[in-house]
Amino acid sequence: MDLNRPLYFFTQKRYLFRLKNLAGALLLFAVLTLQGCTGTSKLPEGKKLYTGATVKLKSDKPVPTEKELIPQLEAVITPKPNATFLGMRPKVALYNFAGGDRKRKGIMEWIRTGLGEPPVLYDSVNNRKNTDLMINRLNNNGYFNSRVEVTKKEKKKTVSLTYTALVAQPYRISEVIFPSGDSSQTRIHRDIAATQPGSRLKAGDIYNLNTLISERQRIDSLLKNQGYFYFGPDFILFKADSSYRDHTVKLYVTLKPGTPEKVRKPYTLNKIIIYTDYTIGYDTIPMKPPVVVRGYRYYPDENSLRAKRLMPSVFLEPGKLYTRKDHALTLSRVMGLGMFKFVDINFTDADSVAGTLDAALRLTPMMNQSFRTELETVSKTNGFAGPGINVSYRHRNLLRGAELLVVTLRAGTETQISKRNDQTSESGTNATLNAIEFGATADLYVPRFITPFNLKNLRSEFVPKTRFRLAYDYQNRTNYYQLNGYTLSYSYIWKPRRKVTHEVTPINIQLTKLLNQTPAFEEVLARNRFLAQSFEEQFVIGSMYYFTYDTRLIPGKRDNVYFNGGIDASGNLLGLLTGGFGNAKEKPVTLAGTPYSQYTKLDFDLRYYHNFRNNAVLATRIITGLGFPYGNSETLPYIKQYFIGGPNSIRAFRARSIGPGIYADSTNSGFFDQSGDIKLEMNVEYRFDLFRPYVEGALFVDAGNIWLSKAIPEKPGAEFRFNQFYKQLAVGTGFGIRIDAQVVVIRFDVGIPVRVPLENAADRYVLKIPPPRKDMVLNIAIGYPF
Repeated sequence: MDLNRPLYFFTQKRYLFRLKNLAGALLLFAVLTLQGCTGTSKLPEGKKLYTGATVKLKSDKPVPTEKELIPQLEAVITPKPNATFLGMRPKVALYNFAGGDRKRKGIMEWIRTGLGEPPVLYDSVNNRKNTDLMINRLNNNGYFNSRVEVTKKEKKKTVSLTYTALVAQPYRISEVIFPSGDSSQTRIHRDIAATQPGSRLKAGDIYNLNTLISERQRIDSLLKNQGYFYFGPDFILFKADSSYRDHTVKLYVTLKPGTPEKVRKPYTLNKIIIYTDYTIGYDTIPMKPPVVVRGYRYYPDENSLRAKRLMPSVFLEPGKLYTRKDHALTLSRVMGLGMFKFVDINFTDADSVAGTLDAALRLTPMMNQSFRTELETVSKTNGFAGPGINVSYRHRNLLRGAELLVVTLRAGTETQISKRNDQTSESGTNATLNAIEFGATADLYVPRFITPFNLKNLRSEFVPKTRFRLAYDYQNRTNYYQLNGYTLSYSYIWKPRRKVTHEVTPINIQLTKLLNQTPAFEEVLARNRFLAQSFEEQFVIGSMYYFTYDTRLIPGKRDNVYFNGGIDASGNLLGLLTGGFGNAKEKPVTLAGTPYSQYTKLDFDLRYYHNFRNNAVLATRIITGLGFPYGNSETLPYIKQYFIGGPNSIRAFRARSIGPGIYADSTNSGFFDQSGDIKLEMNVEYRFDLFRPYVEGALFVDAGNIWLSKAIPEKPGAEFRFNQFYKQLAVGTGFGIRIDAQVVVIRFDVGIPVRVPLENAADRYVLKIPPPRKDMVLNIAIGYPF
């Protein structure tokens, strides 16, 4: 929505609040709250503000691991100075404004403790502690016999420090010696020796404590997967011989002396008991014998969950060697069924001499059925916004096999607030485009693959699923048309690894039926053959495949990549069977009296995120979409076409107000005529903390457009051309405020147009400084744009 339009619905009143009023309020707030914004105006007598420290390395020779070493040394320096923004310390200013050290009541206390922070004084800095910690980090990285010096830079009211590390020559590993592994040694020594291939300790590498810790964990993981249930990384001992004078160290990998006998022994699983109705804190003795399935003891019965549906998620087997991999896989898969609140496995010694364990898989069920109601305000890509309601029903165990049924009913009424319509109502007034929508979707998720042939059970921590979907959508665009949509599909969804998701939809059937067209809409279709073909009643019968790669789920990564690519094809097999290729332009081939669509769509969404050390994030995205109609179709179905603009796209332009190409709509068809077969969009956004952790700011630049795959007379300049497309990109910039309400992020983005896709190059650049109020677009949304 733009700033000239109301924030509420079903009215055409203009804002009474003006941008200049907002600017005045912000200026007044800044004057009142940011007095003394350097943070030094209210320091106690004789005290100085600590403004931070820098770390420098000094050595006779280049320091090989300088890039890794400096952040480690910086991390141990305490306390951290007050946060700054453009040389100011707004949090300290807010702290002083709200009373400083004095406790206040009400909102002032929240400002003082929630938004503000006290000034960090130099008296709180313990240089001896900091230098000792730095020397410890230098030793951990192999730079033994190093020293750290401190220099102080004082000003009238501030103090800054410089820590200079005098780095000695690093010690390197000369040799790594594992147990010999011969027949004279015990089994655990032989198994430790067998872990040497793949060791992280390499001769010639600089000694590093973190590498030793990682090596212990690696050995522990390998032994855990060979039955050593009671083993732990602390039982691995590294002996270091640094007596040589060439700055080298020899490492011996061995078992810690005094390791208990039970730790040295691999264990085999004996009895495996499964409790499907376990209650935490109540270990009761079962009153009736269990159901025995393939050696498993299954309590209490199969009335709630059939054993054969649970067994594919249990990878621990009686008589098999215990492995941590099977243990973790079982926990993850059973929890992934979605019908248990808590899942754990309790192991007890069955025979410590023979080395056997009993395992009890304890499952605490959640409620099978639930309802959820959501009231919402929707803002869609077609420029419509308004209130809506969603009601969903869930059954987590529909057929006693952990099948999840989700039935969702949604309804809403909307008005197009992003653009006025020039069509005249019966009363002769300028009408507003309104819409009423209703939809129902039923999804059945089955926690296994349902195929005509047997598939081997996937050893993945994520449950493979088959999804069946049945949906109905009704849409009524006032003064134009009514649209009925039907969907029937089934899909396979699986995650072989945490970062990878596959979704295959072998059969996807969609039918759209256009009803009750008004004369105004028929006039629009008569003027635009391309639009008329897009709205023709037709079947979509095809298949889809989507691949997702996402590293954001892995904690601790500074650089993350998200990629989603997919192909959506319709009518190809049907065209071969019915002869739909090649003769559609004059007489499309039909199925049950309705033409079917033939097209192929390729979609790619690539994102890159870089996390800075100050909690700022650089987020980038590029989206491409290519649609190719052929055979039985001259255009893509309307529901498959591309649109651009809006709160999650190019934010300086309202939804569907760009393209295709340099085509400018003059037919007042507006909300349904700005579509295309090809899409290109690029976004760059820098996110940073304003008042952590509640308020975040952002600066962004968006660019993109849509095009048609071929030229048509009704839309001159709308087709894609390789030598012209980069000249037809719409560009916008802007800034945003995001409020993190813990449960949801509320986003306010103000977009400013920079460049519009016009044929005349002189008129393309529209940025004005300062930008006029009428050119700015306010986007209010939930969550991040990408």
